[in-house]
Amino acid sequence: MSIINDALKKTEASIQRNSLKKTPGLDKKPKFKTFLLYSLMLAAILLLGGHIFKTLNHKIVPPQVSEPPQAVPIQAPLATPAPLPEEQPKPEKKFVLNGIFFSDDNGYALVNNQIVKENDSVEGAKVEKITVDTVEINNEGKIITLSTGK
Repeated sequence: MSIINDALKKTEASIQRNSLKKTPGLDKKPKFKTFLLYSLMLAAILLLGGHIFKTLNHKIVPPQVSEPPQAVPIQAPLATPAPLPEEQPKPEKKFVLNGIFFSDDNGYALVNNQIVKENDSVEGAKVEKITVDTVEINNEGKIITLSTGK
């Protein structure tokens, strides 16, 4: 009977130890506090890493030395207004007759290296009449007669 008694005592002691382990609050780790602790550690690591990254990528720009501002001389206003520019006469256009030819009763002239016929314009002037040895050009109301020199 002492074997049974010893076994009962051991079982009782084992039950008491197990009941102490299952007692709430004695051996239980708080999960929320560990999660909060890990979250704060992760945030601190990310902030520190970002700061280090910015520091390493920061370009050092040498300071620019600027010259001190210089005084601008003040000019006195002119007593008389500047005279208006006089109208200059427009330079006359130069027309050169290079040649005259006819085709099917239509006259053509080569003036200033441009082929023209009657009522065409050359250098802004209108070709009025083409004959066998002359070309008449109306340049702003002034008739200019060009000749082949024959």
